[in-house]
Amino acid sequence: MRRIAMGFIMIMACAESLSAQRRGQVYRTGEPSAWLTGGLGFFTANGVNDGRTSSTWDFGSSTNFQYRASLEKAIANQSSFGVVGTYVRVPFIYSSSVILAPSEGATCGSCEAHLDMITVSAIFHAGGGPGFHQVIEASGGIAQYTNLKRDSDGAELAPAGGNIDPIFSFGYGFGYGLGNNTQINLVQDYGIALHEKSGLANGVSNTNTVRNLRFSVRYGFGAQTRRR
Repeated sequence: MRRIAMGFIMIMACAESLSAQRRGQVYRTGEPSAWLTGGLGFFTANGVNDGRTSSTWDFGSSTNFQYRASLEKAIANQSSFGVVGTYVRVPFIYSSSVILAPSEGATCGSCEAHLDMITVSAIFHAGGGPGFHQVIEASGGIAQYTNLKRDSDGAELAPAGGNIDPIFSFGYGFGYGLGNNTQINLVQDYGIALHEKSGLANGVSNTNTVRNLRFSVRYGFGAQTRRR
């Protein structure tokens, strides 16, 4: 019985050793497991034609500061996936040809106004590492136009409560890695926000073309692990 027991123990030990070899050893890659990014950009856009309120929001392609932050999970090979949010306060010319009920918001033939544009999107990022490198990003999510206010008296302009549109963006630029955990990027974004066609005449654009040249700093934390 003693010999049988010893033989059984040896067989179990060999099986465990072979299993461990198949699983491989876990090791750290030196790359962060997550990234936190903050940035400031120069935002321009053309504007929105809103058929529901028969109004036009002319952004005039003016340049304004846009604030941006993202949190991303590293995947592999200097790529990551996560969520990004932006905010910009936009001056624009509001024009409308109709008079609406007070509950729908104020209107004007043509007046100066401001609105807040907020976006929340899923983002894919590729590019990184020490030294100079290329940066490619793609994102898709929603853009909210809110807090539309007439400059002269602060009246809330129609549509009351603002509007939400889908938005898609692609970015390309360059970065410089100050090591494995810190990167400085300069990226040019090009995006489109698709407004609803309801109430718009044929041939009237429902696309708000958005551009943003941004500077950002990425900070990595944690550590990726892989098996050999």
